[in-house]
Amino acid sequence: MADARDPDNAQVEDHDLTALVSHEISGAMTYDQSELSEKRARALEYLRGEMNDVEPRPNGSKVTSRDVADTISWMLPGIMRVFMGSDRMAEYEPVLRDGVPPEVAEDHADQASDYANYVFFKDNDGYRVIYNATHDSLTMANGIVKHWWDDTPEEEISIHSALTVDQVALLTEDENVEILEQEEGEAVQIPDEMGQVVEVPTFDLKIKRTVNQGRIRIDIIERENFLIDEAAVTIDEARFVAHRDPYVTRSDLVERGFDRSVVEELSVDNHILDTEEAEAREQDVSLIDNAMTRSTQRIDLYECYMRADVDGDGIAEMLQIWYAGDAGAGRVLDWCVWEDDVPFSDIPCYPLPHKFDGESVFDRTEDIQRVKTILTRQALDNLYASNLAMREVEKGSVENPDILVSPKFGGIIWKKKNTSPIVPHEVPFVADKVFAVNEYFDQVREMRTGVSRSTQALDPQTLQNQTAEAVRAGKDSAYSQIELIARNQAELGWRRVFRQILCLSVKHQDRPRVIRLRGKFVEMDPRHWNASMDATVNTGLGTGSRDRDMSMLQVVAQQQTMLIQMLAERGFASQALDMLPMLLATFRKMAEAAGLKNVERFEPDMGDDELGQMKQQAAEAAQQPPPEVQIEQMKLQADQAREKAQAEGDIVKNQAELEANMADKDAERQTALAVEQMKIEANERTKVAELTVRREEIASRERIALRQLQDKEAERERRKQDSGSGLPGGNSAAAA
Repeated sequence: MADARDPDNAQVEDHDLTALVSHEISGAMTYDQSELSEKRARALEYLRGEMNDVEPRPNGSKVTSRDVADTISWMLPGIMRVFMGSDRMAEYEPVLRDGVPPEVAEDHADQASDYANYVFFKDNDGYRVIYNATHDSLTMANGIVKHWWDDTPEEEISIHSALTVDQVALLTEDENVEILEQEEGEAVQIPDEMGQVVEVPTFDLKIKRTVNQGRIRIDIIERENFLIDEAAVTIDEARFVAHRDPYVTRSDLVERGFDRSVVEELSVDNHILDTEEAEAREQDVSLIDNAMTRSTQRIDLYECYMRADVDGDGIAEMLQIWYAGDAGAGRVLDWCVWEDDVPFSDIPCYPLPHKFDGESVFDRTEDIQRVKTILTRQALDNLYASNLAMREVEKGSVENPDILVSPKFGGIIWKKKNTSPIVPHEVPFVADKVFAVNEYFDQVREMRTGVSRSTQALDPQTLQNQTAEAVRAGKDSAYSQIELIARNQAELGWRRVFRQILCLSVKHQDRPRVIRLRGKFVEMDPRHWNASMDATVNTGLGTGSRDRDMSMLQVVAQQQTMLIQMLAERGFASQALDMLPMLLATFRKMAEAAGLKNVERFEPDMGDDELGQMKQQAAEAAQQPPPEVQIEQMKLQADQAREKAQAEGDIVKNQAELEANMADKDAERQTALAVEQMKIEANERTKVAELTVRREEIASRERIALRQLQDKEAERERRKQDSGSGLPGGNSAAAA
């Protein structure tokens, strides 16, 4: 444990500081055990239905009423839905500082809101923290939340198999990695750079990785382990506050870095295990003081924050002091001047002015549970007495007296002759009047806490002969009590918790961190954020019914839509666009009120860039003429376009008609030419045919003439022959 003291300025010796701290611890414990411890123990017993302060009548009913547990059980769901109904339990408001533009401050506030909620719900079990703190608040008036920066190195042990030499070197090159065990595994065959398969040895490793980055831790402290001076009203203004940890051992103290010789001399008296709260919580811890278990002996460790003047300037400084052992007989292990805020926050139920400890649901229902327990026991005893009345019997008149003590259905009582009859002692039945009184106390509880049958799943009997408006008014009135508790816890408790988360992140996180938000990995660097930003806890919804929340949001969305339309119609487009993120936020709330998770899936991803582009387009559109002028211009342009189109159509039509006429005339001319050509060709063919016929006729006449000439020549020859022979017919025969 590092000592942050400045020895040159230190004016307080360790023994003086030990005496001062012992005095403060003793005073805080005396006040706590005399004023509050007994009440807290009784609250835990009443919560479980154990009422040791109301002894049952001998042989009477032992039933107990559970008003405290019932009331808390009905309040818890509504309060949990207040804080769990949104993806952001808290949001930060930007604060301007020198040199930081407003848009950067807005962006930092948005990033811080996402990161703080991630730290609360993901790094720490946020749901359990809220549940435990709310339960302690309702039961014991104050739930104590502790939030601190834990720089304890975290060790992670992992086992890796079949690693090559290169893989082992890559894995162990980090100086925070330590090899715990190493064994040679089976060789594997892999291709080398030349593509040839070679056999490579492998190793099985067990390593330890040490992470030193630190983290924010949030936890709930048992109320009996939180000490505060009697005069304190708030934790911030308290002179002395402390967290007592009764579960630390000597070994833990040595491991934390405290002087071993001092630790060995500490006493073992563990007061917390003897308190009434420990008995009420049914804690059973055995303390064995011998040499073999000395290292595991439990020591009371007090983490104290106290104001004292240690440098002699007359001004008290805040000190962090580690004190161990019995108050009055312990030792200061270490101390330093503390410059941060006290790492505790109070989650109150019903805070009281000018006092730290307020009222709880137990305080407002304790007497009701006690009275109802007594009356219910009497009512049941009366019912038992009415059903099984005592009987007056003459001694010795019944032969089987056991049947009177333990009656049986169908049993027979054997009486002797001439003995007095059995006379039952009638007990008046008054249990119905007791139940009516219990109904009255239920009404008293309703007025005190707001929990009634109208809020308990809507008992049908409470809805008879009532209008919907009357039912809704009654429910809203009952929910107002739960809403008040949620508002007290948010404004006086959780707001401080989230402010401390921001301060711790800005001061201690010295490197950027990548987290997953809305399905994307985002880098967060708190070093540039303003630690003085204020936190606002979202408590607008959740305490009432979902239908009421949806109705309210629908009205808001309707009004926002009307306002956006009005601004857009009057020319304020930029202002209308500025309201668009508000409308989207209302839609997100509607999805959350409906019980939907991951509401970002139901809306567009609209950032500053998209909104800027929309504004630019709107500005360009605003430079255009008024709508009336635009309409006239559009009409004129339409008329001009129509006339131009008509003129172009007429030109095209005329040109088409001209081209059609020219085409018709060309076709007629071509047809006429073709006909004329055909006529010429026909005439020529006719002339050729006539010439051919004439040629044939001439040729035919020539052949006939030639034949005739030949015939004449032949006749002439024949005659010559005939005339030369002198015989009649002789020449002709020879000639033939």
